[in-house]
This record gives sequence, structure tokens and C-alpha cells, in this order.
Amino acid sequence: MPGVGKGRRMPVQQAIDVAVPLETAYNQWTQFEEWPQFMHRLDQATQEDDCTVSFKTKVWGMSKEFVGQIVEQRPDERIQWSVKEGVIHTGVVTFHELAPRLTRVQVTLDVEPGSLIEKAARGMRHVKRAVRADLARFKAYIEMQEVETGAWRGVIHDGELVEEHDEKYDKDREYAEFDDIHDRESSHSPQPQEQKKQTSSSRKSGSSRSGSQGRGSSGRSKKASSRAGSSSGRSRSTKKRTRSGTTRKRSTTRKRSASRS
Repeated sequence: MPGVGKGRRMPVQQAIDVAVPLETAYNQWTQFEEWPQFMHRLDQATQEDDCTVSFKTKVWGMSKEFVGQIVEQRPDERIQWSVKEGVIHTGVVTFHELAPRLTRVQVTLDVEPGSLIEKAARGMRHVKRAVRADLARFKAYIEMQEVETGAWRGVIHDGELVEEHDEKYDKDREYAEFDDIHDRESSHSPQPQEQKKQTSSSRKSGSSRSGSQGRGSSGRSKKASSRAGSSSGRSRSTKKRTRSGTTRKRSTTRKRSASRS
């Protein structure tokens, strides 16, 4: 059947609960060009038109570009897409309201692997773990800012735009800027930049002092060990002396060489 692939291939299904209203979670998900902010392997996303989005990914050092076609999009309910080039797959994301400020986001992917690497990644559950990690990043991304950065509430059916986005909707919403939020978080650092440099330099000097002390102690231990080794060598030579005359000559030559050094 369509959507489940051929043979025994199973779709990837992952879900996460986000502590924001349903409308906020959906609006943020529709901002496709901001996906690289929380999707690890996605380098760039470009909105070509209302129904087409192009992506540029980098997986295991290899760059791939593909175009996604939005097949179905209903506000606050679901977004379904299809990719026929590059990483071939079909997917759907659905939004479910669990509470006034709690939304479940569920993603279902059916990836059709092409190369051997894609087959290995699919078989070793790398795709499943990647989707789960990206959902966790999306959760942190939207929960930390609490407000979406934009919205698009048009309706798409069978790959065609049926209802456009109402611009009056934007007047009643307050959108956040990711750069402003990032600057605000970095401003809460307890130490200024100059103080950090001083502390880092003091740490370096302290480590060098401790290192020199450690070197001195190690030198002392080496001297002690050499003394212990020489004493043990003497005791061994005394034992050898009682055996034969040949051993006496060897032990005396060793003692003379040790005294010269």
C-alpha cells in the first residue's frame, strides 16, 4: 500500500510532547527556512513557493540536495510531503492538543533507501535516532523562546494551494526573533570577557606551577628509586660473590663503573 514501502520496510514513527499551545507549535513548524536552527544534518532550507521546499543536507561528510513537495497541509492538524529525488521518502507530521499548553508532535517517515550507505543507515536505525534527536531539538527551540518566529496558515490539498495565508492573522500575533533571544541568553553570563581572560591566565599559571612541582617531585622520586636500585644491586652482588670467583670479578667491575659515573 502507498506510504508503507515495499517488502518488510517499516516506517519510522517518533513523537514528542512540547510545552507550548497547539497553535504555537504548528506555526513554528511551518517556518521551513528555520529548520537548520534545530535539525542537526540540515545545512540549508529554501522556500521555493507555497508548495515546494528545497533542502541541502550533509550526512557522513556527503552533501545531498533534494526538493520536497507539500502534498497536504491543514492548519493545526497535519503536514504531508513527498520527496522524489535525493533522499527519497514520504512523511507526515501531525499535531495533537493534550492540554492548553501541551502539544504532541508526531512524525512518520517512510524512507526508500537507494545506495548501500542509505540501506545501512536504515537498517541500523540511524534514521530513527536522527528523527528523535531533531524532535528533541525542536522541543528545546520552541520552549526556550515560548513564542513562534512566524506563521503560515494556508491550506494545501493534493499538492495545490487551496487557501492562501490571511495577513490579518499576523497582526494579532507577536513573533519572536531568534537572534534577540540568543543575545539575551548570552548577556546573563556571570563574568565579563576580560575577567574570563584573567581567570583563564591564572588557571594556566597555576597549572604550570603545579606542573613544575610535579616535575621536581618526580625527579626526587627518580633519585630515590635509583638509590634503592643501587642498594638492591649491591645486595644481589653480595649474594653472587659467595658462589664463584667469576661472579666476584663481574660484581667488582660493576661497582667500579657505578662509582666512576
